[in-house]
This record gives sequence, C-alpha cells and structure tokens, in this order.
Amino acid sequence: MKRIASVELLRFISAMMVIIWHYQQFYFPYNFFSDTEILITNRNEQPFYNYLSLFYNYGNKGVDLFFIISGYVFAYVYLIENKLVNLKSFFSNRFARLYPLHFLTLITVTILQFYSVENFDNFFIHPFNDAYHFLLNLFFISGWGFEKGPSFNGPIWSVSVEIIIYFLFFFLIINSKKNRILKSVLLVAFFIIFKKIFNDDFLKNINMNLINCGIIFFEGVLVYYLTNKIKDKKIIFFIGIFLLSISLIGNFKIYVFLPAILIIFLTLEYLIKGKIWNFFNFLGNLTYGTYLWHLPLQILVMIIIKETECDYSIIDYKIFFLGYIFILILVSIISFYFFEKKMRLLLKKKLKSEN
Repeated sequence: MKRIASVELLRFISAMMVIIWHYQQFYFPYNFFSDTEILITNRNEQPFYNYLSLFYNYGNKGVDLFFIISGYVFAYVYLIENKLVNLKSFFSNRFARLYPLHFLTLITVTILQFYSVENFDNFFIHPFNDAYHFLLNLFFISGWGFEKGPSFNGPIWSVSVEIIIYFLFFFLIINSKKNRILKSVLLVAFFIIFKKIFNDDFLKNINMNLINCGIIFFEGVLVYYLTNKIKDKKIIFFIGIFLLSISLIGNFKIYVFLPAILIIFLTLEYLIKGKIWNFFNFLGNLTYGTYLWHLPLQILVMIIIKETECDYSIIDYKIFFLGYIFILILVSIISFYFFEKKMRLLLKKKLKSEN
C-alpha cells in the first residue's frame, strides 16, 4: 500500500516535538549530579530556544499528534478496501511492529538505570524502576492506570494506551462494515462527554490519557473518511485552514487544532510536487526508533558526563544539542534497518507459519 509522505513527515515532526520537549530532562535529573534538583530556571536558556520555543513549550503535544496520525493511518490501511480483518492477523502485525524494539529498549534502560542508581544513588528522571513496574512495561500495560508513576522507558506509555484503543478500533470499526462513520462519531462523542460530565474528583481515578487518546484517535479515523470522500484537494486544504482558524480563536482548542493540522498536511503532497517527499518517507521510518531510543541515550549521556566529571553546563551548548540529535537519528537509522525491519519480517513469517 502506498505510503503518504506528508503523513510520514508529520509523524517525524511529532517525534521531534517530544524529543525536544524531553531535552529539558537533562536539566531536571532528580539530583543526578549534585544537591541541586533543578539545573535551569528559564526555558530560554536551552539551546536554540529562539527557534525551537514552540517545541520546548508545547512538545508534549507531539504525543497527541501521534494519536491522530495513528487513527488516520489505521483507517487508511484497514478500511480503504472495506473488508473484514482477522483478529490474529491484526494483532500479530501490531506485535511484530511494536514489541521487538520496545523489549530491546526496555532491557537497555533497565541496565542503564540500575547502573545509575548503583553508582550515583539515583535513577534518571523516572523513579519507579522496580520489579512490579518492569512487569507492567514488559506486558505493555505501563499506561493502563496500574502504575504508580513513570518508570523505565517512560515514553512507551503512549503506545501502551493506544493498545486499548486498538481493541476498540478492531471490534467496533474493523470487525463490522456497518455504520463505521457513525460509530466513529459516537466514540469521539462518548469520550468527550465522559470527560466533560464527570467532576475532577471522579476523574482523578480515571486514566485521562486513555480518554484523550480515544478522542483524538477516532478523530483521525473521521479525518480519513472526510478526505477520502472529497476528491478535490484544494477544498480539503481550505477545510483544514478553516478548522485551524477556529482552533486559534479564543482558547487553544486541541481537538479542532489536531484534525486541522492533519488535514492540511494531507494536502501538501498533492499541492507541492517534488522528489523531497521520498526523503520524508525515510524520516517516517525513523519515528518509532527516535521515540524509544531518546531516553536510553539521555541516560547514557548523563552517565558519561558523570563518569568523566565533565562540566554539566555542556548541555547548554548548541554543539552538544546538535550532536545529541545527530547520534539519536543515527541510532534510529541503524535500529530500523538492522533490527526493527528484520525482526518485524521474522516475526510476521513465524506467526504466519503458525496459522
């Protein structure tokens, strides 16, 4: 199936938003370096802040972009031919794509975190690195509400939450050809109403990440139906601009803003021609790797700084920032072509042979 390069570009941007947002973890290492808990008082001290302030301040919204992209891509892959999909086939594909790198980075982070606590008396950033939380991570349920807090390779929480939404998508949307659009609308409405009608005291006991993911994921499914029905890409583009303008009036309306951004990006490949889109497909391949490798790399860098007794003000240097991003992308390239891709094919072949 043909990949949509503009979506791959948006996916990579989403990953970079989270990575730059998490760059500030170098400044809040939970007493990793000294008696000072906070090593930065102003965000604008971070490298390239004038150019990357949007990412430094709102980079956590990159996860929401992941959610809406996932909803759109799942609809694009599984609904375009309007056919039913086998349960085992659906989840085997997901397992083969997601689990190998998750397991590898989980083991890597475990080793690095325990080296950190053994030698420097502290875990880096995520404090709940015990056997209980290891099992939650191992079985991909670290974001389901059973956790006491962030643990091990923390960013995996978003993938963990998405897995629950995969079940809803499979059983309510894929597994039935009837009223798919209506059911997607109702799911979005259900999650929004659920979030609105219950008071804060009740919602404290609810995993709001799951509610948020549900809203945004199924908005992505609806974006697929909208853009698939309207053939004129210019009309789709202006719909995106209209929604974007609405989202920016008054309060920042994330549930309007995200569909608007996705719709606009979906039209770019048709409105702007050129071979550059092939490069964006390449960047899309690196997204999962950059997302899961950036925390292990941060821990490793912090350990090296501590072991070599390097002045930790090095994290303020632009050359350090660029080197960190370069190494992360290099690791992600190696990870995709020499591990993720090979393991995915191997597991899919093995799982298929067992059918």
